[in-house]
Amino acid sequence: MTRASRPVFVAVVVAVLVFAAAIGTTLVMRQLRAAKAASTSTQPAPTAPTDPVQLCGQAPCVKLTSVSMPQFKETVDLLADGKGHFARLRITSDRGAVLFSSQVPTVDAKSITCEEGRTSACLLQGKDGGDLIGEVYTDDGGTWRQTPIPFSSDGGYLALRDVNGDAVPDVVTTQSRCDDNAPASCTKVAVAVFQLTGEEIGCSVAYASPRQLPGWPDVTPNPAKLSECPS
Repeated sequence: MTRASRPVFVAVVVAVLVFAAAIGTTLVMRQLRAAKAASTSTQPAPTAPTDPVQLCGQAPCVKLTSVSMPQFKETVDLLADGKGHFARLRITSDRGAVLFSSQVPTVDAKSITCEEGRTSACLLQGKDGGDLIGEVYTDDGGTWRQTPIPFSSDGGYLALRDVNGDAVPDVVTTQSRCDDNAPASCTKVAVAVFQLTGEEIGCSVAYASPRQLPGWPDVTPNPAKLSECPS
């Protein structure tokens, strides 16, 4: 009996070991598949590439305000650093985007105005010492340009207005008419109107104070009453 049962016992032991090995292999494979699945699920999803940060000077630009221009589905964004310096003008439309750098020292959300017309224009203005200075940007046939000539006002007023009725905005300024010998209380002022290109349209007579200007506070001079500006 002992000699006959020994081979049987050995066969049983081998079978048990093979079965155990098979179970172990199955468990290991399941663990590997589970680990791979977990690794895949925890992998972060790819993100879309982001545009480089737009700089105004050495600091990231902050959008101060936006102006919508429906005629050509354009948006004008005024950008600057956190203190209103290093201003930039970004204009976007279906045609793409264009970016201009400004020399106006300091701007805020009220510094930009735009007028649509046969030629649309935007005026960016700000203080430069005791005067106002302004830069004009024009859209002629879908192409934006920055006019090279800045405008200035020592009377504290700059605006876009179609004065001569040609469907193109003009630049309306006020200029002091107090000479060097005038008392400090002098407030005499006149209106000076220019085309977007900087060419003179004409000047009004002098008024005793800005409040007497035609249309104040939205100064609207009568083009028939404009004459050559004094040199």
